Amino acid sequence: MTITKLPANLEEVESVKIESSSENQITAFVNFPSTFTQSLIEEALTAVLPDVHITHELGNTPRLQWADYDLMSFDEARHDPRFLISSYVYRKALIRKHLLHNTATEYLAKCRHRGMKSALSLPRGWVLDIQFADELDEALMDDLYELDAALVANEEMEEDEREWFILKPGFADKGQGIRMFSSVDELRSIFEEFEPPSDDEDEDGDEEPLGNIGEEGTAILTSHMRHFVIQEYMPHPMLFDVNKGGSVGHKIHLRAHVLVTGAYNVYLSHALFVLFAGVPYTHPRGEDLDLRPHLTNVCIQTGLAPGIVLPLWDMAGATGLAHTPKGYVPAGTVDAAWLEATFAKAGAVIAEAVRAGAECGSFNLQLMENAFELFGVDLLLSHPAQSSGQSTGTLPIPDVTLLEFNASPDVVNSGDALRPNLLEMFDGIVRISIAPFFGRGKEDMALGEDKWGWRKVGKGEVRASFA
Repeated sequence: MTITKLPANLEEVESVKIESSSENQITAFVNFPSTFTQSLIEEALTAVLPDVHITHELGNTPRLQWADYDLMSFDEARHDPRFLISSYVYRKALIRKHLLHNTATEYLAKCRHRGMKSALSLPRGWVLDIQFADELDEALMDDLYELDAALVANEEMEEDEREWFILKPGFADKGQGIRMFSSVDELRSIFEEFEPPSDDEDEDGDEEPLGNIGEEGTAILTSHMRHFVIQEYMPHPMLFDVNKGGSVGHKIHLRAHVLVTGAYNVYLSHALFVLFAGVPYTHPRGEDLDLRPHLTNVCIQTGLAPGIVLPLWDMAGATGLAHTPKGYVPAGTVDAAWLEATFAKAGAVIAEAVRAGAECGSFNLQLMENAFELFGVDLLLSHPAQSSGQSTGTLPIPDVTLLEFNASPDVVNSGDALRPNLLEMFDGIVRISIAPFFGRGKEDMALGEDKWGWRKVGKGEVRASFA
């Protein structure tokens, strides 16, 4: 784990022209492709820092950059601690699915070796490096022999008893390339689907753009992606009806908004949202599998069955459901204690994931004091193993499994109805990470404390490396 060395004093810094006429003036470069996100950030900045000067052009590098990763300049912040940026330069250990899997797996192995318990939980899985479908058989014999054994065992089972798996491209987002399978033939068919067209099939030589081939526009080209992660499909998801008190189970996942500051503190926003699948849950079966009951990604929930997004705290009184061969079975009712326990458990999982990146992310996660970043973290809720699935009154506290970290979470998918929740979230980011940096306040939150719509869930240190 390394962080960029910063100068011991400002005299060591090469003079950089700062767009400010006064030492106390804060000029902020704010620029996001989404006007929804842009408006939230600008409103939060001006509410907390009324004298801030906001510019949409980078120009002479301002002291604060809060912008899309590809629009920022990192040179000044890497060498001058007076500049604050809204993204770490290197954070692939968290946001790339295959690297997150490797990082978390290595961290959990270290915990077991040390005899330590960890709150971090992720699906059993494997990383696959492949460019063409004809490389799959060799991979199954070598690195994926455990997966191959599970798929072969499936051939002797009834469909309802099979173990299912999810394939995710390491570099894709918005649901691109996500597929489910339960046999070697199904996995091979997926990669054949992702093969580029041959010369005979594409006489004009025009290759379909990434993400526009295959059904529903979610296919990718294997040669463009190369790195994949395969994960077990968690078999006992906690289900809820989209109508409170209903009895039709829909799969959900939690979208957590996570703030990481400096090197490092971790905060979990109370703007923790529940994303519903638009189609009722059924056990996966068949080759022509509809992904919508199983994958709650907003980008997949389209057409006649759009997903629903609700704040976690609005789930009070809802009935949790389990899926059985006989249908949906009530498992208990959500109460205030369940909401708090689930929120706390989510915070513990996320804090451990960041710690895993700090300890095992190597070059792919470099935390720096003058940076902060907002991540969207996806978590799955499952019925605990000891649960009978039958209602005993209060819903059992779920198992919380980490699915993925997302950079620059697309908050516009949350909808206008949740704008007040998001505005409070961005207001808290300014108060926690920006105002104190420029001497306009103090972040003195204790671990576990709630303030400004956020809870501090993690704190750590990373060791600097010196050139």
